[in-house]
Amino acid sequence: MKISIKIAAVAFLMCFAGIVSLYAQGTTSFVFPQNPHANSYSWLQQNGFVLKNGANDSSQFKLFFSQYGLVVQAVKPALGLIVKDGLKINNFKKMTVKWGVGSYPGGANWDEGIHNEPIMIYVFFGDQRYSSDSVFIPNSPPFIGFYLGRRDKVGGCHTGRHFTKGGRYICVGNPMTEQTITSEIDLAAEFKKAFGDTIPMPSFISGISIESDTSDLADTSLSSAFVKSIEITN
Repeated sequence: MKISIKIAAVAFLMCFAGIVSLYAQGTTSFVFPQNPHANSYSWLQQNGFVLKNGANDSSQFKLFFSQYGLVVQAVKPALGLIVKDGLKINNFKKMTVKWGVGSYPGGANWDEGIHNEPIMIYVFFGDQRYSSDSVFIPNSPPFIGFYLGRRDKVGGCHTGRHFTKGGRYICVGNPMTEQTITSEIDLAAEFKKAFGDTIPMPSFISGISIESDTSDLADTSLSSAFVKSIEITN
């Protein structure tokens, strides 16, 4: 059911073998192995990531490491989440993401009302919860989902079917396939653009989630995407 899938994204990384989540000099960094021989599921579990929805089902998603970092490959229409919550990153400023797309899912385009994408990084702000607009869905702290799209307007800000007050989705790039790009995101500015004066600016980031969603698309619309690192400066 679509509600139970997409909205799970808002129900709401640590040193390991030289791959780190660093907290130093005002920076929090999540860096993924570029080692094809590393076991992605063990590494994610040992580093405090939780797989939700289709991400923990290998018949829906393949998760593995490559020279590109963490690869998230949808093998059927599904939504998968890799969640890191319980954070408290104070005085956040900028998020820098090194990532890209291996293959885009056919038909996905937020500008045309098709709410799918090969990869999205959610950032949750603070702990004040706002309505999900449904009695069946838990409320959530405000969040922005930053995503890559093949033809979506870069900078376009969208409101989804739920969380119409506290949730926004922003396209930050249209990379060519197999291209690694660096997205530098001014979190405070994007929060202000997304919510204006309707929600006070929270003082900390409380969670991050990596998502891939092909759940509204045809069986042949598969996708793959990757992320090398996520860095938040404060």
